[in-house]
Amino acid sequence: MDCGGTLVPRVLVIAPHPDDDTIGCGGTLARLAGRGSRIDVTYVTDGSRSHTSRRFSREMLRDLREDEARMALARLGIRVEPQFMRAPDGSLGDLEDFERGWIVDELAQRIASTRADIVFAPWLRDPHPDHVATASLVDAALATAATRPRLLWYTVWLPVRGDTGDIVRHDEAVSLAISLNASELERKRDAIMAHRSQTTNLIDDDPHGFRIDARMLATWLAPSERFYSQRPT
Repeated sequence: MDCGGTLVPRVLVIAPHPDDDTIGCGGTLARLAGRGSRIDVTYVTDGSRSHTSRRFSREMLRDLREDEARMALARLGIRVEPQFMRAPDGSLGDLEDFERGWIVDELAQRIASTRADIVFAPWLRDPHPDHVATASLVDAALATAATRPRLLWYTVWLPVRGDTGDIVRHDEAVSLAISLNASELERKRDAIMAHRSQTTNLIDDDPHGFRIDARMLATWLAPSERFYSQRPT
């Protein structure tokens, strides 16, 4: 990816949950969208387990999170309708073989149909079970690709709660840092805040529900986004 040059790549972002794409690479996506890249986004799970609520059923929370994802993408300048696979949130690591096979096939078709030059996917050891599972599913899908796009891993939870075993080793990946300008950072912030179910007290009947706090937000709004790619063999 040449974010400093004139190339306009076709991009596919694969995210475990609605909001991981914005957190992991939202500023870079805003830049690419501004330069005319077509950006397709696939969300693997339905995100419905972020809260347990009497007022919001699983279906209502799923629909809410999908609407938030669309709004976030619009704030980044992405107009293409995303794909929602609606796999079970929190359970990607426990899929039956046929369920895993279906997701791999769907991802492979998505990679082919978008003719992606770049695929963004979560880092292999990003410390969340669904993120680890998504990385594995993407790897399996890419293994069947007739033309392999460039794979760039992004992180979400690694800088927040990763330990030494999760860190990317120098011998396994090449690091790429994209410095964000003020406009790109503001777009990223606006996109994260579009996920109101995750950033506000919108769902107020679950005291243990997930909430992006100030420390997380500060970490995710760092002035650069870091990606990793496989070292040539």
